Amino acid sequence: MLHVTRNPVAAAHLVAVQLDELLAQVAAPVLLLPTGSTPQPLYALLRARFAAGTLHMAHCQTFNLDEYWPCRADSPLSFRHFMENELFQHSDLPPAAIAFLDGTVSTDEIASHCLAYEQAMVAAGGVDWCLLGIGVNGHIAFNEPGTAANSVTRLVQLAASTRQRPGFPQGNDAPKAGLTVGIQTIMSAKKIIVMACGEEKAESVRRALEEPVSTHTPASLLRAHSNVIWVLDEAAATALQNGGRTLS
Repeated sequence: MLHVTRNPVAAAHLVAVQLDELLAQVAAPVLLLPTGSTPQPLYALLRARFAAGTLHMAHCQTFNLDEYWPCRADSPLSFRHFMENELFQHSDLPPAAIAFLDGTVSTDEIASHCLAYEQAMVAAGGVDWCLLGIGVNGHIAFNEPGTAANSVTRLVQLAASTRQRPGFPQGNDAPKAGLTVGIQTIMSAKKIIVMACGEEKAESVRRALEEPVSTHTPASLLRAHSNVIWVLDEAAATALQNGGRTLS
């Protein structure tokens, strides 16, 4: 399903409606969440609702999609730091219900840490709701072009096209690797929401939705899932045939 909204704020409101449906329908929802600029309007909306007392997520369990490696949890680059500031410290989620990939794990411990992360999602009952963005090269989480469809949580090297995009950290401390859930992990979610906003995402959205399914555009693999909703703003839909369909 495809929804095209007028701007990123309208896209955030539409995704919030999807979240409300999940919270009303599932007793103990398990969420897989992203970082980055795309979900920031959504997280701002959720912060406001937490502050107003109109949103409650204490019954949820969350997992994050990815993390830079190596990266300390208190680093400004850390996705844990991002999520705490953007959402979790404003929420009613108990700390025990929030799971992150650990950017400080040693090389020898990476395999066991990633396996334990996969097992924790299964033990929680499986992912009910996965929210994704899409990279300019078509990546989802840190699953870069060429990622196999059966990939699971692991350490990856970040593609040059990811590291060279505007806004990516630069300099000697710029991340070159990350821990990420895999394509198979994402596809195991019962429902997937993909947000894309801005003209810079238009070409990757077009490849994901209109070109043949290929590991060269990892987001295109989502078309094999039976319950995916794409939420775009008008700018991100400009390369689609007929520009998609504006709903709100």
